[in-house]
Amino acid sequence: MDTAEQILEQLDEGARGFVFPMLDNGYVDPADVRMNIYRDDTDWLMILEALGAYSPRVSAFDSFQNCLHVFGSRLGRKPGTANEDFLFPLGNCDDAPLFANEYDWFAREDASCVMVRGRRIALDLTPQSLKEKGIQLIEPPQKDPPAILRSLLPDHRGILLASDEELAKRNPCRLPLWMRLDEWHHPDLAHNEWPSQSETFQMLAAAIATGDKSKYRPMKAPNTHWKNWPDGGTL
Repeated sequence: MDTAEQILEQLDEGARGFVFPMLDNGYVDPADVRMNIYRDDTDWLMILEALGAYSPRVSAFDSFQNCLHVFGSRLGRKPGTANEDFLFPLGNCDDAPLFANEYDWFAREDASCVMVRGRRIALDLTPQSLKEKGIQLIEPPQKDPPAILRSLLPDHRGILLASDEELAKRNPCRLPLWMRLDEWHHPDLAHNEWPSQSETFQMLAAAIATGDKSKYRPMKAPNTHWKNWPDGGTL
């Protein structure tokens, strides 16, 4: 089993190489996160999910992406992200297209539904519904992908994030799921805070290295909610 120092060094290397989650990425409006940790007595695996909506440089359904960041002791691949680690959970309702064409970023004015992993999900993008969820449109009244994605949370969070099958594809040693976090205090990479300087990842590295979950006892409040990262998607 790697030491806590070795685990943190791999995470720091990912941050230095821009393949560790940056929740205020200027090209991505954040929506949600999840951390999946697997281990046994000899190996460990961490898959961090960063669900978000990409800026207008990406159009239509390609805007909705869940990026998986993969770290561990025996990956059989380079730690971080690869092209196949970008998942696209949303699709079109054939009888009610979300976008006028594949090059649009703003949705149709009458947008009413999306398909999420084969399930038809009704959209409620009325001003009242968005206000109740604390969501503001970027250029009202146009309906933007960040607002659409955030409106689906938390009612459909489970199917927006990675499936068990998608996670298993990145678990070559078939390690058992050991811990799953839906929120935590994330380091601010844009202001040069590395994972090794983060209380969260210091504690997690110690817990993974020893197998003692009680070593993860965070004192800092979680900050992974998208409202805490207003600079995301502003470039």
